Amino acid sequence: MADKRENKIVGSGPGKEQAKAVEEYWTPERMAAAKPLPMRKAHTGAGTAEVKPEGKAGSSAPGHPKSHEKNGSTARQFEPNVKGGNAVKNPLAYPYSVCGKLYLTQNGSDFTGSASVVAANVLLTAGHCVFENGVWSTNLAFYPSYPKRPSSDPFYRFNWSYEAAWTAWTQHGNSAYDYGFIWVNSAPGNDLGWLGMLWNASTSGRTWDAVGYPGTPNPPFNGNVMDEAVGTVASSSTSGTIGLTNDNMEHGSSGGPWITDFNGSPREYANGLQSFHIHDGDFTEFGPYFTQDVKGLFDWISNPANRH
Repeated sequence: MADKRENKIVGSGPGKEQAKAVEEYWTPERMAAAKPLPMRKAHTGAGTAEVKPEGKAGSSAPGHPKSHEKNGSTARQFEPNVKGGNAVKNPLAYPYSVCGKLYLTQNGSDFTGSASVVAANVLLTAGHCVFENGVWSTNLAFYPSYPKRPSSDPFYRFNWSYEAAWTAWTQHGNSAYDYGFIWVNSAPGNDLGWLGMLWNASTSGRTWDAVGYPGTPNPPFNGNVMDEAVGTVASSSTSGTIGLTNDNMEHGSSGGPWITDFNGSPREYANGLQSFHIHDGDFTEFGPYFTQDVKGLFDWISNPANRH
């Protein structure tokens, strides 16, 4: 974990010129040429096989979509014992309707990742989707339920307005803080709904549904379909992180949420995300264990005084 005295929140915005340019940036040709953003393999911190909650479990409430956006139920779509990731049957059904493909530019190259809506104006994604190799990402565009919405759909695409992460990630690459938030002025959650968030929660007996857009291994994945993998907790040798069994979704799934239940609810709370793996072809992926610092970053980006 980062030293609390040194860990601070930092952010970046597009500026007026780039905000205008991103409207025209993602042509069909650029979208087709964008590569799945690699999941991280290098991670820092002393190892531990167990993550213990730092305090009482906390949560933010999910937001359910307007009736015309439900397009299905919240029922589990997997049959028991399905191996690895498989295509989501109805990406327009909540909670999948708030998950989407994220396009971004890093160091002059175009990539794709994954993200989800966690408040009316806020997207959750991986830290390395917003900041990597010393630079902030640009040209961020979110396509919910991709590719199920036509370009004429009012919810086809949402462009970024601001991004933020902890310096434990941006300066130190601490995998326990490999998460970031993106502020979107156009508030997609008002219509699509959003996932709640859950932190400091016990991992014992918990099931997560990882959702994202993996491009590898190919086959079975190609990056153009919303996929999901249902698993349970696995120990991690990287401090402040946990593993997810039965998860073989790799590059391009970075930032995709791990969705779980809370207090008897359906699975509609983000409680982790796709971050890193050890070897290509593994069936365990890893991500940060969500603590109250997730809520701290969320509160920070939600304050208009900080987005400048």
